[in-house]
Amino acid sequence: MTRVEEKVRRGFDLVRRAGDDSDLLGAALLAFHSALSDHLDAELRRSPLLSDAERKAIDEGTLGWATRAMLAQRAGLLTEKQRDRVLDINRVRASFAHGEGFAGSARSVAAYGEFVADLCGLTQPRTAPSQRDTAAHRAPTGASRHAGDSPTRPVAAPTGASRHAGDSPTRPVAASGLRARAEERKARQAGWLPESGSLRLALAILAVLALVFLAISGLQQLLTPSTPSIAGAPPTALSAAITLPPTNTPAPKKARIVNLPPGGPGWLRTTPSFRAPTQPVPLSEGLEVTLLERAPVDAEGTRWRFVSVGGYDGWCPEHNLAMDGD
Repeated sequence: MTRVEEKVRRGFDLVRRAGDDSDLLGAALLAFHSALSDHLDAELRRSPLLSDAERKAIDEGTLGWATRAMLAQRAGLLTEKQRDRVLDINRVRASFAHGEGFAGSARSVAAYGEFVADLCGLTQPRTAPSQRDTAAHRAPTGASRHAGDSPTRPVAAPTGASRHAGDSPTRPVAASGLRARAEERKARQAGWLPESGSLRLALAILAVLALVFLAISGLQQLLTPSTPSIAGAPPTALSAAITLPPTNTPAPKKARIVNLPPGGPGWLRTTPSFRAPTQPVPLSEGLEVTLLERAPVDAEGTRWRFVSVGGYDGWCPEHNLAMDGD
């Protein structure tokens, strides 16, 4: 799975889990937008229309979205209408990444995810059934179909009467549906239940096995000596004396995000390195995270801690964490 496919899948997973959680919906939008950025950058690298400076900006990750969208339109990757939509979404993404609340709906975020998946040439997952699917699920068995659909069985006319043009098909269809369901139940029963002779033989074998098991259990009870109690104490007192106290599970340790550079959020890294890919959840000043039980790592002159926030795990520099109690 490529990074673009992984980010699109992660975005749809966040939409399904978000419900009314605006932060998770904002994180889903970030995942979709990041996937589109990766896709366009990969396509632009292959374009002969880019200058050396523009190609270097893509490689160094410093290419802005306004320039990226303009280059993508020039290379035929985006139409003018698609470019305007992407730039509108980018303004929403930038506001959310800088700590502002996300006001979009789950439907609008899912629609943008489908838009991104189409641009990237991916088959996007359906987030909700369409009205046509819902209507098809609610239609009774044997109901009439539209032209072009393959019929499952013809609707028979009522016995002893011919159907005139314009007569309502409701009653014959319903009757056909009832008969169809009855036939399906009979077919399932015929397939699941064994022949009557085999069933009686199986029941007899089960009864014999049950009697043998009961006999063996009773014999074991007779042959097993009872355990004497200590100092005349009843068995219940001995059981109470050796009962171990419950183990207290320590509460997870918390920390807050601090010392972020001005002008932008922080990001979790997939590995303890400033060059590693980032998780889609932005880190704002004062945001609470959970410290995971994993040994700190010293890399690139920085001590890294493994934390969890917003449903994602990742590495964060220790100097950006204020532990509870500090």
